[in-house]
Amino acid sequence: MFGRFGRRRTEAPAAEQTGDEPPEAATADLLSLVLAVETSARHVYSRHGLPQRRGHYRRPAEGGAWELLGEGLTPAEKWALIADASDSGRWRYAAYEALGAHSEIPIVRQASAILAACQGLRQRLADRAVISPQDLADSLRLGEAWRRLAEDVSHEALATAPLHFLPPDED
Repeated sequence: MFGRFGRRRTEAPAAEQTGDEPPEAATADLLSLVLAVETSARHVYSRHGLPQRRGHYRRPAEGGAWELLGEGLTPAEKWALIADASDSGRWRYAAYEALGAHSEIPIVRQASAILAACQGLRQRLADRAVISPQDLADSLRLGEAWRRLAEDVSHEALATAPLHFLPPDED
């Protein structure tokens, strides 16, 4: 993965030099890495009872489980549902990536931020937009956040594991 960064620009194909279109292999590599990061964040969502499917959700204002809005709804129908004055105080709405953003549990908030960053990066790759220095910086921060998430998950697993006391060995 990191070996490609050492190439000289003169060795790069014309598509890389102009920034018109990234090579398909590089895009596939990036998308597989984004998927790995998303999988870790989705695992956190799963352990804390949040949904696993992308989409737009709603839940009662007083709390409860998130329910997926109809997949057959058009964007205009979703906005009409959200804007309906009779439901305004009874429901909270959010995209999948934002479901954990206001959680009381720090690791869930972290997973939500990671999912949002992955969604943004995935969108930039799908749009074939030229990667800016800010995109590169965001990607590096995403990698760091992913590492911290993995560490937090391992510490969380240790913290929830029951303690077992064993008798001392007698020699």
